[in-house]
Amino acid sequence: MDNKEHIDKRVRRTKRLLKNGLIELMKTKNYYEITVTDIITLSDYNRTTFYRHYTNKDELVKEVINDQVNSLIKVIKSAYLGENYIHLGSISPKDINVFNHIIDNKSFYLLWNKYENIIGFSEKFLKALIVFYKDEIVLLTKSEKELDNNLYSSFYAYGILGLILEWIKNDLKQTPEFMAKQMCKILNHYPVESYLKK
Repeated sequence: MDNKEHIDKRVRRTKRLLKNGLIELMKTKNYYEITVTDIITLSDYNRTTFYRHYTNKDELVKEVINDQVNSLIKVIKSAYLGENYIHLGSISPKDINVFNHIIDNKSFYLLWNKYENIIGFSEKFLKALIVFYKDEIVLLTKSEKELDNNLYSSFYAYGILGLILEWIKNDLKQTPEFMAKQMCKILNHYPVESYLKK
């Protein structure tokens, strides 16, 4: 291991511990009440180390959110990897890893309501999902040639995020396997008829 690799590894470890410290603090305190002193005390670092990597706690939380957004999109993409063409009807629950990912990172996701108070939090997730469906998924429909791809992408993004949020609000009570099966059923369910309850 050369010196640069050693330094990079140390930087990644320091940042990871600072991020974990912030997440732990948010379990018991409002974000706006948390200070840099709180973060470095819990993470066992000094102020010099903190300011070597971040100008303030807002920059730290921004990186925490960006990390999670990028990880979530990467996991969603995994269902499409290795295939040039995938019909939504062919995706099985075992292809959907997003719910396992959320369980693996539940210390972050269970704090969603607290993060929602941070300006731009939910928008980052929505924008990333919309961009994914708009720019990386090609919509092929023979019977609906006039379907607007931008609206379609927004519909999917809001739908997926809504499903995730409902699960989080239920404290992740259902298993990831159950949620994956439900997502598959929802993606492939096209009701023939509907009516308004009186």
